[in-house]
Amino acid sequence: MQHTTIHKIVLLPFILCVRFLQLLGKCFGLSYERISVIFNLYLQGGVLLLSGALPLMATVWTMTNLTIEWGITLLITSIVYLSIYIVGFITLLKHYHPPMDDAFNLCVNDLLWIAGKWHVSYHAVNLVIFVLWWLALIGMNILAACSILKIGLTI
Repeated sequence: MQHTTIHKIVLLPFILCVRFLQLLGKCFGLSYERISVIFNLYLQGGVLLLSGALPLMATVWTMTNLTIEWGITLLITSIVYLSIYIVGFITLLKHYHPPMDDAFNLCVNDLLWIAGKWHVSYHAVNLVIFVLWWLALIGMNILAACSILKIGLTI
């Protein structure tokens, strides 16, 4: 009973995401598989990469207000942090390279593998990675940048 309720709770937002991608694909003349790869992997990955640059931009913005030690520490940390996002995005592009249909099938297989390891449904893994995890990482990057700006303005 509980598994069915949880599955229904997960299934509704998953179906809404699928319908959104189908509509988006229709607008651009793309199949569901192709728009899924473009939107979920390349576009979301690119936006995540750009958000990973926010702490570095905030550091550069506040450099004149920081002591030399704080400035160098934040600068090095922000560069290393952004580098992790760059490496992650390059790895994503190498792993899920075109043709789009192959990238889609590979992604589905990867999500099914993770679902098996986590003992949850494919739908749950999809939502956790492409919605919750993505939003959490972007939120963390925005929060980090705001914190750096706040530190820079109060010193």
